[in-house]
Amino acid sequence: MADRPVRVVFAEEDNKFRLMEVAVARQPTPPAQKALTYFCGPDAPAATATLTSMADRLGLPALEPVVCTEEAALAAALPAADVLVAEMAEITRAHVAAAPGLRFIQKFGRDWRNIDVGAARERGIPVANLARVSSLSSADNMMALLLALARKLVPAHNTVLARRDPALAPRFSTDPPRNTFNWAGIRGLRVLAEQTLGLIGLGENSGEVAKRARAFGIRVLYYKRRRLPVEEEQALGGVQYVSLDELLAQSDFVSLHVPYGPATEKMIGREALAKMKPGAFLINTARGGLVDEAALYEALKSGRLAGAGLDVYRHEPVPPDCPLLELETIVWAPHTCGGEPAFLLREVETVMTNIARVLRGEAPIGLVAPPKER
Repeated sequence: MADRPVRVVFAEEDNKFRLMEVAVARQPTPPAQKALTYFCGPDAPAATATLTSMADRLGLPALEPVVCTEEAALAAALPAADVLVAEMAEITRAHVAAAPGLRFIQKFGRDWRNIDVGAARERGIPVANLARVSSLSSADNMMALLLALARKLVPAHNTVLARRDPALAPRFSTDPPRNTFNWAGIRGLRVLAEQTLGLIGLGENSGEVAKRARAFGIRVLYYKRRRLPVEEEQALGGVQYVSLDELLAQSDFVSLHVPYGPATEKMIGREALAKMKPGAFLINTARGGLVDEAALYEALKSGRLAGAGLDVYRHEPVPPDCPLLELETIVWAPHTCGGEPAFLLREVETVMTNIARVLRGEAPIGLVAPPKER
């Protein structure tokens, strides 16, 4: 290894991995430059400086990144791989066997079931997972939308600000103190412990949501292609697996947590919205293309749904002629679920720190497969 750079193989292509590619290569590639612009916007130059200096700050030797855009590229890269980084890609026993020089596997996320940890352990290859800051941020954001809808915080806020009206009699300093219960007449407030949240998809981000919701006393239902083991359901606070139709019919809040693609294009359309409980809320912090926005507009305009919390949209920024902007029953956020660029940079630094630790013969942060004793 002394006569060549340490090869860091990314098992799949992803914008987040393109940011890591900058840190590994110590310079941005054209695809990485696009990722920097996407995530960081006007802060891209500062982020680039942070990333390009990271390997030197951590005392890392020369590194060579390989970003695999398909399975064939991964197969070609593994024989010379020293470090393997994966998020969603399946890392099987065959993959581990194909990498004779592999020294470390980093899971980009907390759930490492897509990695054959047993095969790595047999080879003495440590595997580490990562508690992502952006996942925690996503869960916080989704719960903020739920709370704002349940407690009607936006109309309550606007009602108070309306008191700025100069036509109103000024009495701030002259009237004695007094209390007036719910003086704005806000109606439709929900008690969280009486509500049911339905999660369509249950992964790392929505798992954090489930734990937060259960802490509030909210009943949590979920639907995904494969049911979780019972012990994992209990670890999330006691979530309940149901069919999609049951989830839509029973949930006071329906939240989307699935990837976007041809199979999920407008999965929440007129048919799904019609199956939702009257007076329910829809929350989307996943991808805008999952929702038929015209159908959502109809459901909200008619009053069949009580409201929506939206962090993502089909077109971003939201076009000024988007009909949904007419409605007062939506709580909006401008795709801030994942937080801010600093969160991603912290995640990159954790991965780079782990690479440095392993190369020094130390255990990585988040170790899930300790090296086999020799």
